Amino acid sequence: MQKTNRDWLPPYAHPQRFLPRIQETRVLFTREPYLFADFVGRALEFLKGREAAKTGFKFDPNQALPCHWKCSDESLFQVDLALFAYTGLNAFNKGLIGGFFNESSLGASVHHGRINLDFGGSHVGYIPGGNGGRFGLIYRPQVRGYSADCGHLVGTIRPFLEVYADSCENILISCPDGEDFLVSIPNEFLQPNWSAHSIKLMVDLETLTSGEVEYSDSLPHTHTPIARSLFHLATEFLDTLGEEEIQEIKENGPVPIGRRLRPHYFTIYDTAAEMGEEGLPARKQLLYMKYIVGAQHSPPALKAAIVSANLEHNRVTDAVRSEAFMPYSFVSFTGVFIDCFDQETNNYHNLFQPVGMAIKPAGQTEQVDFSPEEIHHHLDAARPQKPKINLGPVLGLEAEERLREHYTFKPGLFQR
Repeated sequence: MQKTNRDWLPPYAHPQRFLPRIQETRVLFTREPYLFADFVGRALEFLKGREAAKTGFKFDPNQALPCHWKCSDESLFQVDLALFAYTGLNAFNKGLIGGFFNESSLGASVHHGRINLDFGGSHVGYIPGGNGGRFGLIYRPQVRGYSADCGHLVGTIRPFLEVYADSCENILISCPDGEDFLVSIPNEFLQPNWSAHSIKLMVDLETLTSGEVEYSDSLPHTHTPIARSLFHLATEFLDTLGEEEIQEIKENGPVPIGRRLRPHYFTIYDTAAEMGEEGLPARKQLLYMKYIVGAQHSPPALKAAIVSANLEHNRVTDAVRSEAFMPYSFVSFTGVFIDCFDQETNNYHNLFQPVGMAIKPAGQTEQVDFSPEEIHHHLDAARPQKPKINLGPVLGLEAEERLREHYTFKPGLFQR
């Protein structure tokens, strides 16, 4: 009989629990991100056109208030400058550190402008280079060194990454008789009480294994150490391996499972997490943590930023549908800010990959949502509006064009 360890999981971490989908990095980044200033110019031009008018939205620049919700990190100051340059107005701040949307700011913002143009999202540092560059770090000239960016997101995922990396090294696959593939799993990844860490990674026995290996006096490979358990490897998992990987296991086993440990085969959660309503973690990002640490086509810091931007976009668009805001118009552009530091200008610059856009016209509580593909379709066709104020020397437009040339990331082209 197939054993299960799913009963040990908290209900929210059960693999069969419904979880809203987040865009895949490999799909989202098939299109290159925009320079943020260019995105603003295209977005404003789009709002004047027929496609925006079809939603019932009426654009009046005299009533429009540019707003942003983003982290207070200095690497994002170009966002303020770009909004100022294109609208001539100071942006209203709806953000909190970590790139969270401050819902309590809405009451004030609608009294400053009946049309709120929101540009927001999470941010992640990017260092151009080979193999797609590196995400999660940025240069800080004040300390002459690199540090986490976004520090809040990187700090959140770091302990989960450490536990996941440990499991990748210590879950071992072997084929001792040349035919039957086995997996040796440390007990701490099978039952939460065997681990002293507050972060629990639980291998899913129902998907990774097909039954325990029985002990036999005559078969030394069944004499497992006290801290491990031995299982037959599931055929479904074997089907994901290439011929070279199978040959390596046969010749060199036992070998670490490594990055073959994909989200389908494990769950990871924090026993010390603050819990909110209905038994869910207060920080919804924790629900997606196994997809962040086990992502096959995305650096973890970038995946975390995509997840966070999606969750916050949902909060933004949900909040503005309140009856209290029916008289006002909202346009919400949400995405991931990709922060880079340019050594020649000693300044930060931002790329922007949109993940969502929503338009709620005045007099309605409903809104029209646009997918990333639709956003690129409409904005790529829009001729960028010219800025009202020339901030070229401040924005460092030449440096931004250099950034576009040096940006090399493509899904699957990265190293841990």
